[in-house]
Amino acid sequence: MNSADETPVEFTVTLPPGPYPGLRPFNPDEWPIFFGRERMADEVVARLIRDQFVVVHGDSGCGKSSLIRAGVLPRLEQENARGGLSWRTAITQPRNAPLELLAAACAGLDGRPGDEDRVLAFRRILNYGADAPPILAQQLRRGPTDHICILIDQFEELFAFARRSDSADASLFVEVLVALLEQPPPGLYAVVTMRSEYLGACAHFRGLAEAVNRAQYLLPRMNHADLMRAVREPAELYGGSVSADLAERLISDSGGSQDQLPLIQHGLMQLARDQRAAATVGTGEPASWRIELTDYLKTGDLSESLSNHADHVLSTVDAPPFVVTEKLFRAITEINADGRAVRRPRTLQQVAEVCGTDIATVGRIVDAFRAEGASFLTPFGTAPLSAGTLIDISHEALIRCWSRIAAPSGWLAHEFQDGLIWRSLRVQAGDFARDEEHLLALATAEDQATWMQQHGAPWAERYGGGWDRVKRMIDVSTASGRAARRERQASARRKRQLAIAFGVS
Repeated sequence: MNSADETPVEFTVTLPPGPYPGLRPFNPDEWPIFFGRERMADEVVARLIRDQFVVVHGDSGCGKSSLIRAGVLPRLEQENARGGLSWRTAITQPRNAPLELLAAACAGLDGRPGDEDRVLAFRRILNYGADAPPILAQQLRRGPTDHICILIDQFEELFAFARRSDSADASLFVEVLVALLEQPPPGLYAVVTMRSEYLGACAHFRGLAEAVNRAQYLLPRMNHADLMRAVREPAELYGGSVSADLAERLISDSGGSQDQLPLIQHGLMQLARDQRAAATVGTGEPASWRIELTDYLKTGDLSESLSNHADHVLSTVDAPPFVVTEKLFRAITEINADGRAVRRPRTLQQVAEVCGTDIATVGRIVDAFRAEGASFLTPFGTAPLSAGTLIDISHEALIRCWSRIAAPSGWLAHEFQDGLIWRSLRVQAGDFARDEEHLLALATAEDQATWMQQHGAPWAERYGGGWDRVKRMIDVSTASGRAARRERQASARRKRQLAIAFGVS
């Protein structure tokens, strides 16, 4: 054991700004406040060192990303370095460009994620598919004691990417991973996190189901004692405390649901922020603080607290009826084939087009919802957004708990209903294209014309496009219907004039 004077730089403990991250996953530098999952982290590390490839899966909200980011990766970098090994780690997600983002993660291991030439070089290596892992290891490692571990987080995004964009790139990405498991080169390791409901989709790619069967680790639920540690111990590092009865109540109120951990973390983040601020009032210096059950009871239950917080952020960036924000969140959420509300990442440019406004306006709203202390949207933090930045919900707990999205008449329900209307209009427009006698009734055409003013061609692409065809059908139906109405009105006038002329009452 090293003395304090001999402690390497990597073992220096720097506490993050607060004891609880909120709705978002833990970051690697937040390992000092990550409690309750040490045993699971040890198990994943042991498997990783043995097999060089581990697939960690579980339900949404069970803490997969946090376990690897704040439990496994820091442990590799810090504790295993005691044995003379050097570990460097990187994090990537498939998103909308899995190979490019993996190449950037590899380049970032040397602190050069923005070096376009280096990123391109790694991207070319990935084109070798099954032959890529040994070349990657050769290019990345600095020597025989240097070890590389890459986290591929939220792997299920790859299935959406393959379906929506490029199945060839998705297959190549899988080839690299399968080869890493089957013939792992010295010093190169990978951890994959994935939601369990997507396990069946792995069979769509050659060799992936077999690889997952060999390497999977189903994340267990935290037991009561570990949950109590996760709730209470972070506060103690900041001169605070969480009462035992409050911790028990938070665990009880979360009910073991799939959103248990993020909801508890979000509730604690808000309570700790308020208590820490109150403890320093008048002194300007940090003071001891404590969160009691009575503090929590003032905020409502965990779901209500989250919904109220999101409402507060909304009130600071948009005005009723919150049209732009509604369109933004409708654009990045959807109901999948299983009837579940899920995330639907889109670039800032795509969101702005769907919202019918400029990037600056949407960016201002996104900034408020992604700020530290909110963290409802990604990318987190304050780094400038670009048109190509992918905007995403930080955790699906927000979709399920924010009443404006989740209510039976909420934004997601509005989007689903509008999607049904558009699909129906596309069918009618197809009939009209084949036979222009298939017109809409005038009242229907006018109603649909008004409805279309609330949308646009970029929005319609989500449901198969056809904006111009539908608009033409409505325009022709409206013009024809109005012409027929004018003719009926003119005919009625002529009849009245004739009746008057001949004295017919």
